[in-house]
Amino acid sequence: MIKIIEAYLAKLFEYNKKSAQYSEDLKANPHFRSTEEMNKEDLKSNAFVAPELKKGEISVCISPDLGNQMPLVLEKWYVKVGDRVKSGDVLCAIGNEAVTMEFESFYNGKVIWICEHKKDLVPGDELYKIEGI
Repeated sequence: MIKIIEAYLAKLFEYNKKSAQYSEDLKANPHFRSTEEMNKEDLKSNAFVAPELKKGEISVCISPDLGNQMPLVLEKWYVKVGDRVKSGDVLCAIGNEAVTMEFESFYNGKVIWICEHKKDLVPGDELYKIEGI
């Protein structure tokens, strides 16, 4: 029984030694931050900043490439041409038999074109165009 306890203690101390070495290696990395350090940082520094479209600039959103997924179909539009949208507004839903995804606007602007409803999509098809206002 003593041999088992000695073997267990040896493994335990070996683990602690390795753990300490990993910790030191991480701290040596200039980009490493502990959880406490991240929690102390200003929340604004971690906030997502949406890119802005300049007035008159146009951005095109395309359908994603999901690998070997079944073909996607544009299921529903939540906006129409001429609507003003903000970054984060849900514009449309696309999906297949397995999954449905909602697309949000990346920009503040005006929707100037949308593809037809129930269209079969292939990766790279244009879904909508938005113009900066």
